[in-house]
Amino acid sequence: MMRMSIHYAHYTRYGRQPIVLAITTVSLLVAGCTPTPDVVPDQAGGSVVDQKPGENSRAPKMERALGFVYKLYRGSAWNILSHASDDRRANSLNVAMPDFSVEYWVTAFKKDTTATLTGSFPTWARYAALTAYGEDGMPFASVNMADKGAGRTFTTTFTSTESDFVVLARIYRTKSHPASLTQAEKFAVTVDGEPWKTASETKARLNGKVLEWPIQHAVGHALAKQLTSERDMQMFRPADASLPGVFPNEDARYMITYPSLKGGQCAVFRGRVPEAASGREFYGFMAVEMKTTATVASLSDEDLGGWGSTYTVFACRNEANARSAGYDSTDASHHLLLAGDVKVPGVILRDLNSAAGQGLKATDAWAERGRVAPEQCQSVLGEAYPTLSFQ
Repeated sequence: MMRMSIHYAHYTRYGRQPIVLAITTVSLLVAGCTPTPDVVPDQAGGSVVDQKPGENSRAPKMERALGFVYKLYRGSAWNILSHASDDRRANSLNVAMPDFSVEYWVTAFKKDTTATLTGSFPTWARYAALTAYGEDGMPFASVNMADKGAGRTFTTTFTSTESDFVVLARIYRTKSHPASLTQAEKFAVTVDGEPWKTASETKARLNGKVLEWPIQHAVGHALAKQLTSERDMQMFRPADASLPGVFPNEDARYMITYPSLKGGQCAVFRGRVPEAASGREFYGFMAVEMKTTATVASLSDEDLGGWGSTYTVFACRNEANARSAGYDSTDASHHLLLAGDVKVPGVILRDLNSAAGQGLKATDAWAERGRVAPEQCQSVLGEAYPTLSFQ
């Protein structure tokens, strides 16, 4: 209770809406209206009982909560920013296990209105997309750089006759361009012919910060019932049925494992970044706190040496543990993924492909039926599958 009081007081100088939103969101989410993260661990272990479609009892409550948030945030463009970072000043809405190189901008719209977006995907982005989501948090329309290219101005429209909706702009930044979108780089938004003002980055980041804690709190409660005591498995892909998801990227697929990291132990992953190919957009690791789904460290394919590079990733509590496990800072193929003092560590591999059937997309049929075992994932990824050992 003390933490909530401090959280609200911190934002009083910015006006009433963030306070109202924080209080309302806490009330709704903690009461059970819990958004589910993009990657929810299924019941890890040899005997997994996969959730069947329609069994997610939280879905109606989640839709009501999302619908309420959609209503509160209507009226201006790109007024919520999700930008995970290990810099507390920059960090905003760090949920659902994002990579540090990715940011998400959100605009909410009313049912039966037509949102018209005009602009271009930035030439410096490695991947970008505009995706519309209904109150169930699932996508119903999308365009990306593979469709429209970069630096080419285009206009696209989104509408929903079913519910209020949001459009989410995803931007994967490069190491050479770590900065966020500028105001001029954001898509201009009109609604039924009326131009909407673009919110400032300061306001969007603040809104993300206000939303972060209640959503992390609620998601943590949801995950607590799904996590088991089984840890230290090779990486696997969770079953689709166990991933109802909120705002999933249709081009992204994930593998996960839960290393215990007890007693100074490190989880060491050895593999090779895939070779460059048309439609291959991103490959990288995230160390996350499973209790909140916040990312605490990440490594992109650029960090790992680029396409085709061999890597050894040391997922450890700290660098001293990594050195004890064999980490050599002078070896260019060695990389740190430090989990720090997180209570329930998780390591995620995100594989992003806009081309059909590429990378982990080739396991989609298996994931529809259940969890995809490590051996199945390895059969598809080959050397790009990270084998795990403990040292």
